[in-house]
Amino acid sequence: MSKTFAVAALLLCGCFAAAAQNAPAAGQQPPAAVEPPPVADKGTTSQWVCIDEQTKYTGSGKHLFYRIELTNKCEQRLKCAIFAYLVSGKGPSRGHTTLILAPKSSGAAATKVFEVKIKSMGGLGTTTRECRAF
Repeated sequence: MSKTFAVAALLLCGCFAAAAQNAPAAGQQPPAAVEPPPVADKGTTSQWVCIDEQTKYTGSGKHLFYRIELTNKCEQRLKCAIFAYLVSGKGPSRGHTTLILAPKSSGAAATKVFEVKIKSMGGLGTTTRECRAF
């Protein structure tokens, strides 16, 4: 019993010592938590800065679609490959396309839309894109 108590006491002291090492010194402010930006694939653009993506389910007549709208927010032409995979109660749907986005100064040409035909509204899905300066 005393051996277990001794081990527990050592572990508890180690936790307090580790917390004290990470605490800021008197008069110091703790550093602000800075999240590093995601790492892009070699040759791809900083997509989190240059691309605005809007998605929604939509319909036209008897057809249902998952709509992916990309808008270029940078002053360079972009070539984006889009991959989508959606699953609903009626089965999976997938699509792939490549869109050329004009620079943001081109107005409406900087926005392109890709629609994947789906079998029913809702469900689960995932999309990804790979954009490169063109």
